[in-house]
Amino acid sequence: MGPIDNRKHIVVHAMPIAWGHNKPLCAFAVQILENQPEAIVTYFTTSNTYPKIIAEFKRLEPTKYAALEPRLNIINIAGPVVDPFQPLDGFEPNFAALYSSSSVTCLSTDRTISGLPRPTLAIIDPFAGYAFECIRRIAGRSVSILAWWTSNAGSLLRLFGPGHLGGVAEPSLETAEGRSAIKKKILAKEQIKWHDCIGNVVDIAGISPSYDYEWFPQKTAMTDIAAVAEKGGSIYVREADGVICVSTRAFEPEAAAVAKEWFSSMGKTWHTVGPLSIPVPGVETSKSSQTTDQTDVLVEAFLNRMQREFGDQSLLYMSFGTVFWPEEDDRVWAVIDGLLEKRQPFLFSHPSPFLRFPDEVKKKIDASGIAMELSWSPQEMILTHPVTGWFLTHGGWNSVQEAFTHRVPMIFWPFHADQPYSAMRLLALKAGFELIEVRTGPIGARIPYKCKELPAFTPASAKAEIMGLIEKLKAQEGFIVRQNFEAVADAVCKAWDTPNGESRKDTKAMLKEFL
Repeated sequence: MGPIDNRKHIVVHAMPIAWGHNKPLCAFAVQILENQPEAIVTYFTTSNTYPKIIAEFKRLEPTKYAALEPRLNIINIAGPVVDPFQPLDGFEPNFAALYSSSSVTCLSTDRTISGLPRPTLAIIDPFAGYAFECIRRIAGRSVSILAWWTSNAGSLLRLFGPGHLGGVAEPSLETAEGRSAIKKKILAKEQIKWHDCIGNVVDIAGISPSYDYEWFPQKTAMTDIAAVAEKGGSIYVREADGVICVSTRAFEPEAAAVAKEWFSSMGKTWHTVGPLSIPVPGVETSKSSQTTDQTDVLVEAFLNRMQREFGDQSLLYMSFGTVFWPEEDDRVWAVIDGLLEKRQPFLFSHPSPFLRFPDEVKKKIDASGIAMELSWSPQEMILTHPVTGWFLTHGGWNSVQEAFTHRVPMIFWPFHADQPYSAMRLLALKAGFELIEVRTGPIGARIPYKCKELPAFTPASAKAEIMGLIEKLKAQEGFIVRQNFEAVADAVCKAWDTPNGESRKDTKAMLKEFL
């Protein structure tokens, strides 16, 4: 009789095109491996995301990475992904191979792994429904599945929750038959019922009331696609054995408590594990960086010059993330005109493939001497630099986490998805600002719940709003918001920074229960 294999095997997978879903999953994999010495993590991904994941893990200190690497298998199971909502054909045969302890080969390196123990836990993005279906077909209930929710509890309640909790999920989702019927509609590419935007009041725990249309302040090219994605997510958070939420009770105690109670009522677990990021040694504490990348060198030189000329916390960093961009973008150029007119130093990062950047705006920025624009920028390097004082952001959760980590308060310009909740929650805590006049479209440009009069919603009013806000940032109101934000960030980051932090405890409890 051979020795007993006590190793625990965990499979993880996030939506390949969504780096904001994968980046924190890398950090969580590190926590699993450090907390469970007998654990093995196999990370399924695709060729376009594979090098980013490798680079993210290599942010670890070399000795730590070398210690964890033997128990970490990063496997490219497919080529580049064009349609994110089509199943990855490679997932099923590769998971089946792992489940039978057969060999699996990474398509990026030709490295083959074999002889691993059968997986007993899978951590899967609820937007990757094909992965849920494959695991259940192959392993039944012998492999537990935890839904990987890379945002906060409040947005999950709104996007996936039942009506009595402020959500938009129809009652049919609460039964297996109802979910099966909706799956068939998605596969048949039938029209999916989504949010109502008719002026109903939305009440989510921990934020002020809002109108339903305020959850869509901008029309984007992603809006229609998001309907299908969110409906799939609504299905699979209910079919998982529990949820891992990349947030903290320190940030949203009310919403987290409601979400935990809801999942408990379904016989499922709820774990908060945020914030998650692999720190770069030296950067997270010293607020300095060393780099040889040409773009990084140019950015750092610009930041250093702004610091010399304007002082610490004088620069505004502006970014809407990797994908998001408003279809009516004249407000963007109006805001930039306002920043230039106020002589407010700023760095504008605009990687979205939906953007067409006007040459005349580029020329104004280049000639200003106080601004820089890039199609991609090293966000964490910018946020760690002492010159960076404010972050004008869409409010994607990855950006919010990084702002917490580096203590940079935010000005919100949300589009849809989880972003409106992030803005509403920080405003409820008096720990952030939001631009209102930038809202657009027949849905977005309607009176907000908190306003007594309809805003103008024009480029001119957006320009005036940002110019007025710049004055607030420099005055007492800006000082108070910064203080409040730093207090929230300190509380959030203690979730991992202390031995009894809530995220550290929740992770250990989750591993004990499922491994």
